[in-house]
Amino acid sequence: MKNKTAERVLDAARLTGYPVSDVQPDTTSDTRPYRLGFLLQSVQQPFYRELHQVLEQALQTRADLQPRMLGRAQFAFIDDSGPRALARQIDQLAENCDALALVCYEHPTILGAIEAAEARGIPVVALLSPLGSNPMRPYMGLDNRKVGRSAGWAMAQLTRQAGKVGIFVGSHRFVGHELREMGFRSYCREQAPQIEVLEHLVSLDDADIAYRGTRTLIHQQPDLCGLYVASGGTEGVLRALREAQLERPLCVIIQELTPEARQALIDGVVTLVVSTPLRQLADDSISQLLAALQQRDNGSPAPAAPPVLPFILYTAENC
Repeated sequence: MKNKTAERVLDAARLTGYPVSDVQPDTTSDTRPYRLGFLLQSVQQPFYRELHQVLEQALQTRADLQPRMLGRAQFAFIDDSGPRALARQIDQLAENCDALALVCYEHPTILGAIEAAEARGIPVVALLSPLGSNPMRPYMGLDNRKVGRSAGWAMAQLTRQAGKVGIFVGSHRFVGHELREMGFRSYCREQAPQIEVLEHLVSLDDADIAYRGTRTLIHQQPDLCGLYVASGGTEGVLRALREAQLERPLCVIIQELTPEARQALIDGVVTLVVSTPLRQLADDSISQLLAALQQRDNGSPAPAAPPVLPFILYTAENC
């Protein structure tokens, strides 16, 4: 838009006889590639290492197809999960990037940093877990309530016995985890009353915390028949299950097909994995960010709300 205005001014100057060079105005500031910023959970988690790689590959492909549109992306990983630390990371990304895709939980301080970025014209997309109630803030990920209900259905079908089931969430404020737990409990309450879903355990997506929680469940609940890990920290859960060497195996349902999760399926430690199609998540997220930037800069129609992604169910036979 600025270039067109400059051209009209130059044309008017020529009509009045004012000497004007035919050299085109400098458009570097208007045509520089967009810089996208991504905030992911800890790089120590295999799932987020893989998501980082897939995003890098998708960005490279898009940059090859549209070399003038995409500059180098910036990635940040969460080491300190406190809300102030997360807000500072969002502020730093907003200083250096034109649009942001964030994986984080809801907190007033975090939402304040997001709203401050949006007020400066920086589009924000929520990855994997919704962020706030702003209807204009797109969400890219699974329908987490359906994920939870599907996990509940699978638990009821695969255990086929009365007993107690443990459940892990990453944080009380991770909306995606909350929706998975809600869907899981809802299904079991309606369709599988023989299953008693225990009070959830919080892992903070940390393998060591999940390891200790799993050991506690196994020792304190002799009639435990299943476990649903609706969060990260899966590696700790798998370590505890391997060490326990239970006489009666549990029905174990986890999220995301990491290499360790695949091996656990093959070994019979895990029964079912609910997985996100990462390449589709990466491609759709980049498209959504670019569409939002073009809408902001060119006045084009706002991008349509993105559809939720389909999830994939893996067993030992198709992993």
